[in-house]
Amino acid sequence: MEQTIKDISIQTIAHKFPFMIGLEDDFLLNDTTGYEYFHSGSDPLDYPIRLDGIAICICREGNGIVNLNLRQYHIKNKTLFICAPNDIIQIPEQKAENFHVETIFISTHFLKEMYISLSTFVPFFMSVKENPTYQLTEVEINELNRIYQLLKGEVGKPDNFNKEILRNIMAAFLYKLGSILYNKAPELQTDDLKLPKREEILFNDFIRLLKEYHQSERRVDFYAEKLYLTPKHFSSVIKRVSGKTAGKWIDDYVILEAKTLLRYSPMSIQEVAFSLNFANASFFGKYFKHHTGMSPSEYKAG
Repeated sequence: MEQTIKDISIQTIAHKFPFMIGLEDDFLLNDTTGYEYFHSGSDPLDYPIRLDGIAICICREGNGIVNLNLRQYHIKNKTLFICAPNDIIQIPEQKAENFHVETIFISTHFLKEMYISLSTFVPFFMSVKENPTYQLTEVEINELNRIYQLLKGEVGKPDNFNKEILRNIMAAFLYKLGSILYNKAPELQTDDLKLPKREEILFNDFIRLLKEYHQSERRVDFYAEKLYLTPKHFSSVIKRVSGKTAGKWIDDYVILEAKTLLRYSPMSIQEVAFSLNFANASFFGKYFKHHTGMSPSEYKAG
């Protein structure tokens, strides 16, 4: 039976899976064994969801399958898997014996509260969007696990500054993760990683607007106007920061939304076209085929 895609917050995950521990609606930790936990109740994760936050998963043992943005990834021992904000994640029901994974879910608002320099992580955000899996060494896993266990041990302690303690331990985890990824991504090892503060803020604001308006707006000048910039200046900044044009970012968001609705929602092709603000199904079909190489009906049937 087809279902619509749901946006899901960290707070919703906490209510669905009470075995996880964490801090209010800021972050959750889980190191249980087995996929069965994610397929209990009336709303299992074998249907795609759109996550309002990030998920960082480290497989310590066993293997399994995770779908991210409608692409399938094989998770095995010592694999790091990262789901970025607004990514569409799905955990198919499967048999995965001796599966052990450590997972951290972090809400977007908690990330902002930690005041981590965005310029440090923008390049990794781009890299993770293209490749969300990395193979770790035993040393790297142990380094991350030490901080993970410290974080886990501090959850729920009656300290007056418990939230501040947890925020800083989480920041340490993310900086250690960034250091590991930096060493694994030669293309990121450059002296040009530091971005002007105004440019990193602009990119962040663009992604926020894109998340809000991509279902109705596909024009670069719309987003430029929202940010009080000329389309030319706006486009040059986005390309400099991310390596992708603003138009490419917009198209990627629209196509992912279209694929998700075609494959998993009960909408007809015409209804999908209208929901994405296309004038008619024919125009939507031409746009979809230009970017994917197949018609909406071919994709929906597949």
